[in-house]
Amino acid sequence: MKLTYFDKAYNFVEIFDTETGFHYTSGILTESGKDSGVDPLMRSFPALMDIGIMGGCSSSKVCQVGCYQQGKNTPKGHMSVDLFRKLIDEASGKTFSVALGGFGNPNEHPNFLEMVRYARMKNIAPSYTTAGTNLTDFQVEVTKHYCGAVAVSMHDQPYTYVAIQKFVNAGCITNIHFVVGNNTIDEAVRRLEENDFPKGIYAVIFLLYKPVGKGKPENCLKVTDPRIRRFYELIEEEHPYKCGLDSCHIPGVMNFTKNVAVESIVPCDAARFSMYITPDGFALPCSFDYYRI
Repeated sequence: MKLTYFDKAYNFVEIFDTETGFHYTSGILTESGKDSGVDPLMRSFPALMDIGIMGGCSSSKVCQVGCYQQGKNTPKGHMSVDLFRKLIDEASGKTFSVALGGFGNPNEHPNFLEMVRYARMKNIAPSYTTAGTNLTDFQVEVTKHYCGAVAVSMHDQPYTYVAIQKFVNAGCITNIHFVVGNNTIDEAVRRLEENDFPKGIYAVIFLLYKPVGKGKPENCLKVTDPRIRRFYELIEEEHPYKCGLDSCHIPGVMNFTKNVAVESIVPCDAARFSMYITPDGFALPCSFDYYRI
């Protein structure tokens, strides 16, 4: 289904395909209705909501990637269905997609099916990221029927590849989230050089390592590191899967790539086009922001 949104306050149009994930944003429209080519600064309501439905993580003792969400449990636990429904109701007609997250695997939420089904009923495409631990066939089927895409965090453990294969076999749009830091960039370069990622995936999304949560400053990359240039060179090469980068990579893209289309570059849009909701209902610009009023 193709959805259209016109932002009256900032005078631009968006089109979103709930099945393919295609998202088009026009420039600011002129008085005659033509595209001026000038990007809008912000949106009246987030196009993407990152909703932290999980208040606890079953993978915290096995995960070794330095979880930015700290792998902790919140006092109030998981997000309630009532709060989730309220958020979806408020977003309906304005928000195209929601990314489910929080302190754990969203597919393990007791009301996972009810939540993703309700989002779809309101024409909002849900997606989520999981470590792949404790993944059941039922969760895979729910993902296939109701979710736009699923990403498996690259832990390089047996359960990582089992989860990826289950999703791929079921026909889910399956991505890999790979955190690139000082401790993982050699592996990232090697895997890109050898195309050493599971067959059947749609894309590998490389996320920049950040010293948040369990993250350690010594694992942050430095711009003078010669491996960085090689990494971005490989990103521009042809692969049997697509390569994506989170917005924190934009400085690297601007400085080290040659052939990336300018139109495809989207800088950080926190609090302008996207937002995060904590499991206990606090609204924040981004899931990396723990400050609460």
